[in-house]
Amino acid sequence: MKHDKHLLQQRFARRLESYASLATVQRSIADRLAEMLVGGGWLTAAPRRGVEIGAGTGFLTRHLVEHFPDTEWTLNDLVAKSQDYLPKATSHGLAVRFEAGDGEAFPFIESHYGLIASASTLQWFDDLPAFITRAARGLEPHGLLAISTFGPDNFHEITATTGYGLEYPTVVSLLEGCQAAKLTVRATQEWHERQLYPSPLEVLRHLRLTGVNAVAAERWTHSRLRTFEQEYNTLFHNTSATNPTESGVTLTFHPIILIAQKS
Repeated sequence: MKHDKHLLQQRFARRLESYASLATVQRSIADRLAEMLVGGGWLTAAPRRGVEIGAGTGFLTRHLVEHFPDTEWTLNDLVAKSQDYLPKATSHGLAVRFEAGDGEAFPFIESHYGLIASASTLQWFDDLPAFITRAARGLEPHGLLAISTFGPDNFHEITATTGYGLEYPTVVSLLEGCQAAKLTVRATQEWHERQLYPSPLEVLRHLRLTGVNAVAAERWTHSRLRTFEQEYNTLFHNTSATNPTESGVTLTFHPIILIAQKS
């Protein structure tokens, strides 16, 4: 399925402020990716140049410029207004460059970057293996590709009740993409995180306020909304016998982190 990048751009542009405060799972994923990247010891020196694809409101960016203040950073995002939320320079005074545009088509310079990073963005790409190959060409020898995305179980409740959703990659497909691009995988992690919301309508509200519902420009009629609410409650209501405050409906996140290195 081809992604509607124009719709994606519009919805994220409208929700940047609320995304920054409400996308707590995406923030924690960026934190974990940065921790793995810095703690792994694969980089023997700070990269001379680095690029972040899909910087958004800077969850990962702030880690990158803090841990690598001597790196020349280029930040990319589909939404030009994202640059208002991002650092303009590292703590050592190096200017941080911003380049708006579709990250899937980012013009990597061959053998130019010591680090290419991306958090919670690659699930929106139409041809992820091709992107991995292009990114690998952009890496210097021993450079790192550090990414996070989401797996097939992500938002499975939404897919079950609406009939549509993203086609998420698997860990196996990511490993195959790295192998084809002649990258050595250094680390992977995947996990499931279940969030609880008071009602199906609150689930929709969260997705709308974070912009991550840009799959289709569907109009929610009253009858369609009632059907969705009934089906969601029937299938995914969670009741705690010991703690009533933990009752509600679930929404599942399936994050995947991968770090790979060029020979």
